[in-house]
Amino acid sequence: MSSNIKEFVTKIKGQFSAKYGIEMDDWSAMVMAEISERFMVLNHSVKKSADKIEEAARSVKGKTYQVSFNSSQEAFKLGLGLTAPLAGMGSLIAVLLFWYKTSTEEYQTIKHIAQSYENVRDYRILMQEGEVVKREGQYCLTLTLANKNAGDILIGKEYVFEGKTKRILIPLGRH
Repeated sequence: MSSNIKEFVTKIKGQFSAKYGIEMDDWSAMVMAEISERFMVLNHSVKKSADKIEEAARSVKGKTYQVSFNSSQEAFKLGLGLTAPLAGMGSLIAVLLFWYKTSTEEYQTIKHIAQSYENVRDYRILMQEGEVVKREGQYCLTLTLANKNAGDILIGKEYVFEGKTKRILIPLGRH
């Protein structure tokens, strides 16, 4: 053993003897020296990590700020001031989208049809309830023959055949 290690082992034996009043053998002192040395390395590493964590905490603390208000009304005004521009922009976008939607060609065509035909409102139920199928390239309204004795006729689903005049009547609803 080198003199440095011998001194360290002797120092450990002396500290143990002074603390507990029992003499320690050389092997136990060497094991304690090894444990102490490893502990010092670990302690240094932990201290280094703690310093880095503390430095990071100081850095984060410097970048944040606390806001306090004297009243809830003051807090409301700040919140309103932060959200009002976004709400205004959202409203403007909604108005522009509404204007665009109502000025498209399809909308104008539907509006023209609705204004051109006086009885377009009478066909509303038929348009909602009716079933249209495509057959041989043509669109057809699908209906079944109504049983006149059964009572109410299903609007947009059934038709009435008038034998005298040889007409098919499609009920559009009651006024």
